[in-house]
Amino acid sequence: MPSFATRHPQVYGLLVTFLGVAFFFPDALVIRLIGADTMTIAVWRGLAGAIATLAFVAVFNRSAWTGFKALLTPAALAMIALQGTGSIFFLASLQHTSVANCLLILATAPFLAAIFSWIFLKETIDLATGFAIISVFGGVLIIASGSMGGGTLLGDALSFLNAMTIAGYYVVLRKARTENLIIPIACGYLFTSLIALPIAPMTPFTPEQWGLVALSGGVILAGGVGLLQLGPRYLPAPEVSMITMLEIVVGPLLVWWVLGENPGQATLIGGTVILVAILAHAVWQLRHMGAKSA
Repeated sequence: MPSFATRHPQVYGLLVTFLGVAFFFPDALVIRLIGADTMTIAVWRGLAGAIATLAFVAVFNRSAWTGFKALLTPAALAMIALQGTGSIFFLASLQHTSVANCLLILATAPFLAAIFSWIFLKETIDLATGFAIISVFGGVLIIASGSMGGGTLLGDALSFLNAMTIAGYYVVLRKARTENLIIPIACGYLFTSLIALPIAPMTPFTPEQWGLVALSGGVILAGGVGLLQLGPRYLPAPEVSMITMLEIVVGPLLVWWVLGENPGQATLIGGTVILVAILAHAVWQLRHMGAKSA
């Protein structure tokens, strides 16, 4: 009997993408709570993510390991580079700008993914997805109008570089949808650690900090990425990256609620616009897919 993913690929893609994004909702908060140098966090977070991912593969998905040659394909090398550098950009941007700024700039990822998909995959964007992306961008502009002044140019630039890696990440996954790239992704976590190690002061952690690092790397990063790498197999890259924009709404709100880092009225209004646009698009997609299967 065909699996649910085979019978309803787009619905499955939406579900795993939303669940993967939900994993990342508390990530910025957890990193703030660690309260350590971000490059030191990068070293141990990357290591924790790699260990958790490889342990999962060893226990539940041994067929994913097909030998070292599989790490030398163009898609695998691209994933290692994008995953490794993307985590560095994300953590460094959090050190130099506010959580709201860091996450809201990531909302440029769907536009970049659309451009990359058009260039490399020759994919078009349907009207509903295009309208949703424009709405998301409108929400970002509202947020930016009230919060961009709270960050720094360096932090904002690092966040934009992270958005570029995210866009490229989903385009590669879409292009190589038949390849299982979970091992290269785990190698990407290790690449993050190797990049950060020479510049990390490696200050000792308290037991509480070790626990938060394990949560960030071993659960949030490994679990979220593990789910999100499935999405582009069933959905266009711009659509997947647009859904991930839910993180830029929920992340700053969690930091505000727990740590009092007020995102401001503009962020709340813009975040509402983004949330409504993404949810409306998801509802439209589900109805459209239901009508097609009827």
